[in-house]
Amino acid sequence: MTTLRKRLLALLTAVVMLAAACNHPIEIVGEGDVLSASGTRDCTFADHEAGSPNCTENTVTGGAYDETYTGVAAPGWHFHRWATYCTDTTGPCSVGADASTVAAAQGETATPLVAIFRPDVITGFDSVFIGHSFFNPFAQGMNFHATNAGFTDHTQGTVFSGGATGAPEALWNNANKRAQIQALLDTGDVDLFAMTYHPTYPTLTGYRLWIDYALAQNPDTRIALALPWLPNPGSFTAANYAASWNAAHETLWHDLVDDLRDEYPGTDIYGIPYGQAAGELYELYAAGQLPDVDTLVSGNGDAIFRDAFGHADDILVDLGRLVWLRAIYGVDLETYAWDPGYQVDLAAIATAIMDEHDPAYNAP
Repeated sequence: MTTLRKRLLALLTAVVMLAAACNHPIEIVGEGDVLSASGTRDCTFADHEAGSPNCTENTVTGGAYDETYTGVAAPGWHFHRWATYCTDTTGPCSVGADASTVAAAQGETATPLVAIFRPDVITGFDSVFIGHSFFNPFAQGMNFHATNAGFTDHTQGTVFSGGATGAPEALWNNANKRAQIQALLDTGDVDLFAMTYHPTYPTLTGYRLWIDYALAQNPDTRIALALPWLPNPGSFTAANYAASWNAAHETLWHDLVDDLRDEYPGTDIYGIPYGQAAGELYELYAAGQLPDVDTLVSGNGDAIFRDAFGHADDILVDLGRLVWLRAIYGVDLETYAWDPGYQVDLAAIATAIMDEHDPAYNAP
């Protein structure tokens, strides 16, 4: 089904639900007012915070329901989009039902009209990161790097599970891990939710389950999808190792992002290409241009990988964390004040990785 057909179907479904309702609640995410053309159905930010009936009920009585709503941002904020009903997600939103359908649906409540406002300046995301051992060291590093880069309001919760059990679908199927993650999302404050990949679970199932849950708690949750490097690096030449990851990233991963964007129009869904860091380091090592590394694999902190399976050694962790910082917060790494003490310029490598990444798959 094409994206346009999906959007039209969603709109028609919403109109049918609205036609069978007498209350049409308004929800505000962020800070701003939802104003009505009639002037009788305004839901201000103060009303919303107070739980006013203007917002929680927005009762439809006596005849047809025909209204146009506009999002007006508070100072320091901007209107981002409508999360429900309107195919024109950024302009005025018109909704309604004729008198007969209103009369036939006394006491029912429609899906809320959701208005999303965003701050003009991002000072940090409330984040949740879930994944395996090729993902977790980079998630763990975001606390330091986000704060060091000036994003002092960055917060995060991280849930780890090794190997295939760290895939999104596996974490959903694990009752204990699911409960941990849901408890973090249930605050309703999470605006960045990052997941990874494992080939044991190649379908969209796990991503759908988690995105549905996250958006139900906060309709403006951003979704970051981070593709790790390939395991068993010693079984590849450096060139084949890098090329194999690049091919998978440009097909499998970008296709996955495209499919999810089709299913969740308006939601920010983007990629973190940190897996490329392993290929870049391997090629530099093979060319004799990585003086900080003595060997490809070692358990002594002087390699790219700390074991034959491919878990990251220090230099790969540090490089990948810089890719995450640029991908999530857009930090200019060439001026970022952090010196990890390597001879090779990790900031330049991370910058090149993100500069080469297809901008269509970056964070908006």
